Parts: sequence; structure tokens; C-alpha cells
Amino acid sequence: MSRSEKTFKPSEVSQHKSDKDAWLIIDGGVYDVTPFLVNHPGGKKILLNACGKDSSKQFWNFHSKKVYNKTAAPLLIGKVEHEEQAKL
Repeated sequence: MSRSEKTFKPSEVSQHKSDKDAWLIIDGGVYDVTPFLVNHPGGKKILLNACGKDSSKQFWNFHSKKVYNKTAAPLLIGKVEHEEQAKL
């Protein structure tokens, strides 16, 4: 199983919102943005406020597909498990 095939429950992602362990969800993908916190052009605090939850809307409001491919895509660690899947 590759890193991007791993699934995480939303409740698991919600536990990762510190400057030592920061995850967020973009379009169903789970991203570990911890190594990018110090390099985020908007500052670490803004990125940390988006962590632990689905931040798709915020991400796409400020970033292009080019930024996604260059910066976010390499940080993909898996997919979020939807609640319906979790109940199966």
C-alpha cells in the first residue's frame, strides 16, 4: 500500500493540529504539512488554523493548481475515510 492509499478517519485527522504534527484535508486527501509550516508564505499561524479539518475551501481560495502540484501534492499521506465508509 502506498502512502496515498492509506485512509484516515476525520477524527484521526482532527488530532493533528500542532506545530509538531500538522495535518489537513484537501479534496479528500490527507496532507502532513508539518515540514512546510516554517516555509508557508502566509505564516505558520494561518496554516495551523487550517489543520485538523477539511480545508479545501480555504486552500483553493488562495492557491492555484500550480501551487498545489508544487507544494501540497508531495505532502499527501493518504485519503480521508468518509463516515459512510467508516460504518461498513
